[in-house]
This record gives sequence, C-alpha cells and structure tokens, in this order.
Amino acid sequence: MGGGAREYLDTMGRQDKQFAALYRQAAAAFGISECAMWVLYFIRIAETPLTQHELIELMMFPKQTINSAVFSLVKRGYLRLEPIPGTHNRKHVQLTPAGEAFARSTVERLIRAEEQAVTAMGLQRAERYVALRNEFLDALHSEFEREEVLDHGA
Repeated sequence: MGGGAREYLDTMGRQDKQFAALYRQAAAAFGISECAMWVLYFIRIAETPLTQHELIELMMFPKQTINSAVFSLVKRGYLRLEPIPGTHNRKHVQLTPAGEAFARSTVERLIRAEEQAVTAMGLQRAERYVALRNEFLDALHSEFEREEVLDHGA
C-alpha cells in the first residue's frame, strides 16, 4: 500500500464486504437467511439464554428482521420461545433438539473455523488487529459525531 487515506478506506471497505460475503455464503449453504444464521450463532455462543430483545441489541439488525428470522426458525422446529417466569411477556429463545442438531451441523462449524483462523493468525496478531479496529471505529465515530451525520434515534 502506501497511498493516502482514501486508498486505505477503499481497502478496508472491500475487506468488510469480503468478510460479510463469507457469512452470507455460509448462510446460503445452510439453506437459511443470513439473519437466521446469526440468530443461531448468537444463541449457540451465549453463556445464558437470550431473549429476542437481547438478540436485537447484540446483532444490530432491524427488530422486524430478527423477529422474522426467529419466527422462521420456530416454524422450522429449530427454536422455541420459553416464557420467563415472573415477567409479563418476555421469553427466552431456545434451541429445540432439532435446532441443536442443526446448529451442530452449521454454526458450530463456523465457530470452529473462526477459532482456527485466529489460531493460524496468531493470538498476538489477532489481539493487535482487534485493538487497531477498535481504535479506528472510535475515531470514525468521533468524526461522524463532529460531522453530525449520525441518527441518534436508530
């Protein structure tokens, strides 16, 4: 490289699109929507049961998109909504036995591949990558705030 800011931004944008495309291709190979794949992914890696509201916060997809993905996975028999005792209408989104089997054959393979990729990269380099990415995101957020281009209602 060695160019100006625009060249770096173009490369970073292409990398982001390549990253997203890998997961879109995986979802297509699994025969589910990208959002449904991420629902299963986050449920699988969560240490405690998640609600739909928590999935919305974690995934940063529109609420309706996540609700549709959850509904489609419930309809396919992969998820069930378990009422949370003592709450008005809150429910945990949980894998059914069929969902457990499906997650093992799909998103768990992604998780293993991600872990292997980090191992192949080396933990120190991965840590440096994450730190630099966070530094850039913080700087970008600050500049977007300065330019007043963020919708704070979203």
